[in-house]
Amino acid sequence: MTARHDDDPPYEQGASNARSWFDRQLLLDSWDGRGLSPINWVVLTLIILSVVLFTVETMDGLSPRTARILDLANDAILVLFALEFCLRLWCAGETRGVSGLGNRARYAGRFWLSMDFLAFGPELIMLFVTGFIGADLAWLRAFRLARLFKLAKYFEPARVVIRVLRSTWRQLLVAAVIALLVIYSAAVIMYLFERDTMPEAFGSIPKAMWWSVVTLSTVGYGDVVPATLGGRFAAGLLILGAIGLVSLPSGILAGAFQDELRQRREREQAEAEEESRPRPGM
Repeated sequence: MTARHDDDPPYEQGASNARSWFDRQLLLDSWDGRGLSPINWVVLTLIILSVVLFTVETMDGLSPRTARILDLANDAILVLFALEFCLRLWCAGETRGVSGLGNRARYAGRFWLSMDFLAFGPELIMLFVTGFIGADLAWLRAFRLARLFKLAKYFEPARVVIRVLRSTWRQLLVAAVIALLVIYSAAVIMYLFERDTMPEAFGSIPKAMWWSVVTLSTVGYGDVVPATLGGRFAAGLLILGAIGLVSLPSGILAGAFQDELRQRREREQAEAEEESRPRPGM
């Protein structure tokens, strides 16, 4: 908490009190009550409502009046999300010690705040741009998917998943590079075996990449099947190898989840022991 002095001007004391109140209401780890704070419940409701509105907007046969109402509702939600984001930055100095424009900009670059910005920022840009030059920037609405990450912030299991992904991204990146190398190698092998027999499916390495991705991901649509004996033999070996390719990231994530749950149990056990320990003077 920032220190307050009785001789501070009244407006500074009022701003500090307001910042402290918004800090408790908006930041999850500052709220000392059960569950979510009232304002966070409102934000959570707006997130769910915005996802519903986005889904309804894509439906055919909406009347112009209904489409206009949906647009106005979404615009209002964007403004509220922007207000919430600004309030988070404003009250961050109360418990985070964040002050100054540069420090607040770096604070805004954190993962969850970045997701908060993506939930409204691109669409606000779209509103201003289309309002002035009439450009079609509807593709920016894809950034509404960031609202699902914003929704995940309010649920502990989802936060556990995010922490696991952040702790294992290097291992997952290595696994992805290995997968790309294997997929490309498989495409080259099938191109060499099948380019003359099935030129429409394996006539080039890019064409063979489709079979390689579908097969090594264990999806196996069956729309393309090797015709030569050598191609089928190579395909069989590649399919067997795909089992290990798919299980590699699964094993990385499973191990990370086990570590996360173990650390959580250890923290809970330590907290329970601390609470049960007799205090001096009791």
